[in-house]
Amino acid sequence: MKKSMLAVMLLLCVAAAPAFADDVFVRIGTSSVGGGFYLIGNTIAQLGTEVEKSINFTAVTGGSIKNCINLGTKEVELGMVQSSTVNDAWNGTGSFKEPIKTLRYVTAIYPMPAHILVNLDAGIKSIGDFKGKRVDYGSVGQGIEVNVREMMSVYGLTDDDVRIERFGRAEVAEALKVGDSQAHIWTTNAPNAQVTDMIRSGKVGLIGIEADKIREIVEKYPHYAPVTIPGGVYAGYEKDIPVVGAVGSLLTYEDMPEEVIYKITKMIHGNTKFLQERLNYFNSLTLDFALAGMSVPLHPGAKKFYVEAGLIKE
Repeated sequence: MKKSMLAVMLLLCVAAAPAFADDVFVRIGTSSVGGGFYLIGNTIAQLGTEVEKSINFTAVTGGSIKNCINLGTKEVELGMVQSSTVNDAWNGTGSFKEPIKTLRYVTAIYPMPAHILVNLDAGIKSIGDFKGKRVDYGSVGQGIEVNVREMMSVYGLTDDDVRIERFGRAEVAEALKVGDSQAHIWTTNAPNAQVTDMIRSGKVGLIGIEADKIREIVEKYPHYAPVTIPGGVYAGYEKDIPVVGAVGSLLTYEDMPEEVIYKITKMIHGNTKFLQERLNYFNSLTLDFALAGMSVPLHPGAKKFYVEAGLIKE
């Protein structure tokens, strides 16, 4: 009897083995808690839990720079990265000592106009006025410092010209309000609830970028595009604010299985209503926008979906 039971149990274990072997675990690199990438990654993970049972999604904290590095070492399977950081990672410039040539594109998620936030008592009217001021570069490993350095460079400013501060996303608003930080560049969606809150405090404001400097930025760093923060989305700013923008994108690495990335890409673009109902970062998520800001090769799994959807040809 015992032998029979043992045989049955062994048979059940063997039969169940393929199911466990087929389980796929996908970690999504996001940002610090409260940041846009953090919210996006968790919403994608929530969608995956509901509609794609063959994949186990987990959102983990990170930042654009850290996510590129972790994709390069396969410590995450997906990562949210802004276009300027992707460019640096691919070319081994900026914060990257070596190029990361295994990065592969999955989809663009949303446009990210640069919100140039300043403490209203700091007397800052232009990025050129950052000199000598406390400038928040964001947490180590985030793409914010890439944006700050690139945009300051066309004004002839470097790290040595400012007092670098490091605040996590949850700390940024308070630091700007009390003056611990006097300037911060955040490429994010507009309107953004945290930005709205900062402006309503009466302590924080927005500035734009001069037309000639926008041209210089785009010419020097083509991963940016001229964009505007629409007038009326923030109280007290009725006119469009001219700035530049990056693209928030979802990346993976070269040898992620084609079928897994195909399923993920199809899941995201097949459930835009689900995503948009939960988070306004997804409002621009369409097939037409899917390849915006792409500066690394497209993953074959993503390509398979886009060919099926008629976006690109084989």
